[in-house]
Amino acid sequence: MFRRSSKLTAMLVAAAAVVSIVPATAAERLGTKDGNITNAVAFNGGYIYDGYRTDDDDASLYYNNGTKDVEVDADEDYSSYPLYRYGSKYATVVDGTDTNEDDNYLLDLSNGKIDDEESLGDKKTNAENKLKTKISKTDRYNKSKDVSEFNRILDNKYGEVWYQYKANEYSGFTDDAGNYIDVTQTANMYVYNSVKKDAVKFSEYGDTNNDVKLNFKSTKAISQDKDNIYAVTTVTTSAAVEGEKESEPQYFFQKISKAQGDKEDDAYLPKSVASYQLDNGTIYKSDDDRTLALNLLVNGKDGDYSVVNYEVKNATVYVTGVKYVKDKDGDDTDEVSGVKVWALKFKKDKVDASNKDKVDTYIVKKDGDTDNDAVAYSIDANGTTWYLNKGTISKIDGTDKKDVYTCDRSLNALDVYDENNLIAWDTAGDVYTTVSEGKKQTDEDAGVDEDKKDETPVVKAGWDKNADGTWAFYKDGAKATGWLNDKGTWYYLDAAGTMKTGWVQAGSWYYLNASGAMQTGWVNDNGTWYYCNGSGAMQTGWLLDGSTWYYLNANGSMAANTTVDGYVLGANGAML
Repeated sequence: MFRRSSKLTAMLVAAAAVVSIVPATAAERLGTKDGNITNAVAFNGGYIYDGYRTDDDDASLYYNNGTKDVEVDADEDYSSYPLYRYGSKYATVVDGTDTNEDDNYLLDLSNGKIDDEESLGDKKTNAENKLKTKISKTDRYNKSKDVSEFNRILDNKYGEVWYQYKANEYSGFTDDAGNYIDVTQTANMYVYNSVKKDAVKFSEYGDTNNDVKLNFKSTKAISQDKDNIYAVTTVTTSAAVEGEKESEPQYFFQKISKAQGDKEDDAYLPKSVASYQLDNGTIYKSDDDRTLALNLLVNGKDGDYSVVNYEVKNATVYVTGVKYVKDKDGDDTDEVSGVKVWALKFKKDKVDASNKDKVDTYIVKKDGDTDNDAVAYSIDANGTTWYLNKGTISKIDGTDKKDVYTCDRSLNALDVYDENNLIAWDTAGDVYTTVSEGKKQTDEDAGVDEDKKDETPVVKAGWDKNADGTWAFYKDGAKATGWLNDKGTWYYLDAAGTMKTGWVQAGSWYYLNASGAMQTGWVNDNGTWYYCNGSGAMQTGWLLDGSTWYYLNANGSMAANTTVDGYVLGANGAML
């Protein structure tokens, strides 16, 4: 890329030509529709709601596929509709007690049909039996089928269904097919040793290092993605002598691979485990950012905010907290008054201990936050936090807030599947809105007369500018979505067919310039350098550009004026 100032200058000039600031767009108005809604959940192309649209309708559970309502529970077989999320496309309905899994059944959000053949309790039993069959073949579990604990993790979230189990004093996670990983063997933890004045590594629980033994106590899953389960694990240390008193608990944030790796006594261990210390000043010198991380991940609170969701993206834990006020409307339920999102980085860092400065270890600390007044919130299928306040529906991308829609100020409940599929309603009234219905109502309120439109169909082709200034691309009269190659240049259009600019996550991260064209090579975004490979994907880790090495952090930013893996990087990012 460059060898000092001359090539650095050339690169700065070249990159500046492809980077621009994307102006913020105004929030779009969603008109109000009539309907009395008690509870609702949005999905891709439709929604489910508990209530009724007009006084002539029965109060019931309805499925709307984007065009019309279909009554789901016409025979009144079910006693309540909590609509808790399950798997990738289901919500729960109850015939009996909602706390009894045998009384919970699944409603398919894609078609509005209820599977009444198998309850959640049945699914849990089937998954447990599959696990028992597999671990009974291992020496680690004494060829036993005794499973003392078996519970689904991460309730009321979209994603793969996984369970946590305990058997023969060992613990692990398993999917519904019995594909398990035992998490009570691999530690990969760096624990501070005050005598050695260093963080020493324990590869496995039960290991001894400098006469100190590491003991596994418990673990709790807090999030997942397609490849990993993220958990908070509690450990203690003790002298390597039988019967010695254990230390106070220590806590670690862990990234645990779902893929099976090596075996221990015939039982599968995770393919990889990475561990990061959580500390509030009891291990290392006090640091507010690290203390906050422990409070959020271990205690689930910070001040008036209670944690409602953890999401992990790009080596960052995004924690959503909600603040409540006492019930005002007499329904005995405290009301949402604020939403806050924290960004917690997990990484290798140098921290100060009581008897030594700059100890190399792996920690979690706050990297940013944002807080906003709100009357309702929702976490969408991608883990993004949305909130509603005074007639504005906003999302928090990372810790950046964006107002997306405006609506009637009476609306005080919200459920979001993604940016194009959400529903908001007034819990005490008779109005609601969705994206598709709300946009149409806005047009009607503005006096757009559908009957007077030209009845001759106009088939659009190629690029077309939308009313809000964004761009769409038409093929055979329909908007293109996803990746589009136009005359050798790649563009990306979202699910609504809108051309995207800036950073886009589509499997990997990609950068699209102001004209929408995908960039490759070096990109300077607001003063930070990134590198996109030949396919456009943002790079991380070590990069050899020409004959010079650079290091790109987990978020893609180029490291500079630092040392990575023992190698010194200069101000221009090049290895010295």
